Amino acid sequence: MSFNKSLSTTLITALLCGVTAVASAHTLWVNCTDYTPAFSEKSGAKTKIYMGWGHHFPVDSYVKASDFTDITLLAPSKKAEKLTLETTGFGAKEIKFGENGLYVVAVTRKDAYNTSYLENGKLKMIKGTKEGLENVIGSTYSQQFAKSLINVGAGEAKNLSHVFGQKLEIIPLTNPYEITNNRGGTMKVKVLFNGKPVQHKKVFAMYEGYSNDDAASCTVSTDAKGVAELRIDHWGTWVVKTKMELPATKEFANKVNQENYFASLTFNIQ
Repeated sequence: MSFNKSLSTTLITALLCGVTAVASAHTLWVNCTDYTPAFSEKSGAKTKIYMGWGHHFPVDSYVKASDFTDITLLAPSKKAEKLTLETTGFGAKEIKFGENGLYVVAVTRKDAYNTSYLENGKLKMIKGTKEGLENVIGSTYSQQFAKSLINVGAGEAKNLSHVFGQKLEIIPLTNPYEITNNRGGTMKVKVLFNGKPVQHKKVFAMYEGYSNDDAASCTVSTDAKGVAELRIDHWGTWVVKTKMELPATKEFANKVNQENYFASLTFNIQ
């Protein structure tokens, strides 16, 4: 009996570790069909954004337009426009640009609750809080944020480091479209959580084609000011990611045991 209980506990622990690993790797990012569209004074420029979601950059699982609470496009003049995704496919949206310069897309995905618990000796998993449940194994609140930089023509980039106010946010300090040495260039970013710099936080970056999973081609940590310096050593599309995992704060303590936040930034190196 003791052996069976021990074995059951071991199996459940192994299963939960696997579930946690999958959940933590499931991240959001923004893709563009063209990160550097040419600009015409007569017709402007255009591209299409579509959401990446899952484990395999740049395309993995499908999303729905209803999965997102906010999509903001910030123009070079710092004029902000709210976007709505198409209702089918990868959650895409064609964008037409009327200005020459850098555009920033900022996306917030709907928050989510996930709870696992034991019922009659069996593991149950629900998309909800732990409220009213017994034998709770784990319960999390999570939210995803993503940004993308689109360089239209060759205009200014005064909006590069704009703070959108996402709970967890990656702020680019270096314009990647000005990096000419793609075999050793550097890019600085700042990580903010609740608007404040995050010290000693891991930041992961990879270029498209480096890996078929979540492996990073560059891993660094933020300094005392929340700034990390990435080595950009390959051409193509890049995704930069970071995450915050912390015990439930007072706001969520009655609902979950843990809070998870994820943020990403995409851009292209020529």
